[in-house]
Amino acid sequence: MIRPTRTSGGIAALALALTVTALLLANPAAALAAGSLALFLLWRGWQFERDLRAAVTSLNVTREVDRTILRQGTATAVRVKADIAVPPGMEVRVRDLPPAVAAGDAPLSSPGETVTYTVRLMAPGETAFAGVVLEASDAFFSRDIVCRRFDGPHIQVFPAGTAERGRGRGTGSGDAEVDRRAALTGQGTRGFRPYQTGDDLSQIDWKLTARRDAYYVREPAGLEGGSPLIAVDLPARTGDPETFARFSMTVCGAVEGAINARDGCSLLVVAGGEVVRFLPRTLDIREAIAALGGLAPLEPRAPLYRAPGPAVLAARARMNGRGAVPEESVFREKLGALLTRFAAESPTPFAAAVRAALGRAEAEEVRLFSLLPAGDKSHLIQLAREAKVRGMWVVLKAPAGAGAIPGVDAVEVL
Repeated sequence: MIRPTRTSGGIAALALALTVTALLLANPAAALAAGSLALFLLWRGWQFERDLRAAVTSLNVTREVDRTILRQGTATAVRVKADIAVPPGMEVRVRDLPPAVAAGDAPLSSPGETVTYTVRLMAPGETAFAGVVLEASDAFFSRDIVCRRFDGPHIQVFPAGTAERGRGRGTGSGDAEVDRRAALTGQGTRGFRPYQTGDDLSQIDWKLTARRDAYYVREPAGLEGGSPLIAVDLPARTGDPETFARFSMTVCGAVEGAINARDGCSLLVVAGGEVVRFLPRTLDIREAIAALGGLAPLEPRAPLYRAPGPAVLAARARMNGRGAVPEESVFREKLGALLTRFAAESPTPFAAAVRAALGRAEAEEVRLFSLLPAGDKSHLIQLAREAKVRGMWVVLKAPAGAGAIPGVDAVEVL
């Protein structure tokens, strides 16, 4: 419904006062002025409605969702952009309407601005977005109007904890294989998303790919029996402050989601070859957010300069010499013995600190958040290697197009 602004309310009050004056004093001039003001407000209201209809007609909404098939209770990122031809003299703001079963709200945005927000789907079944809300106003009137025709993409949500019934990965009779937990492997699937360049080909779900005529990859839900370790790589001070602000919000959301969805989480913050902060397994969201508070870009004080680290040296020491000529086998044995001694007697302080943190975290999955700026990334490689030595699942969360690092099991876009 159309709402008057303070300006139009003042004009209406003046018209009412002139009308009372005309009736009491029988003053034609006051009656003429009151009628003119009333006609002016009617004309401005008609013009506002006409401009608003034109704006709604020109509305075009582009919405992208990270995953359209996911498990109940899982959070997903939504990116939305609304293009509108705004009439002169009118101000329009847009707010996306999440699905009715979603927890989370979208912020207001200006036309042409891309907004990213996170929602958590709380009920199973197929759901769609509720459209967008236009908040339009000019000097005299304002109105909120809901446009329902922009409801895509549709999202399929499966119940949490769907049991495995003896079917292999990607061989089930339907999409209900989401989040099935195998009794032997302990590895579930959190959801599916479209294939991106650099994804592990072994994670492609061929059944869903054939059904939708597009490549889809599985996103692991983590191993059974362990809370996740969230590792945060602080960028250098030379980065963009706005990018770091979005990065920090994403990390805070991930920590909150991990604590709400699982039995606590651990937090590890690194900068170059230095452990800045470590919080072992916690169930308190306030404690975790407090540990993240005050974090800022930090110039690394202990660069590693691509040092392989003890974990890599130990892996090299276990090189398989089968199929090699005798001379090469002897050389590999001597080299392996040398590397083993070097790895045992010359550990780097960073690797030792990371190893101690991983031992206290009691986690089966590491979620590594990093902007992956240009430069040395050896500390991230060491962190991933140390996690793999302990048999942990490593997921790298980085911006689109930032690349990856060796040793990770999956890459997700921030």
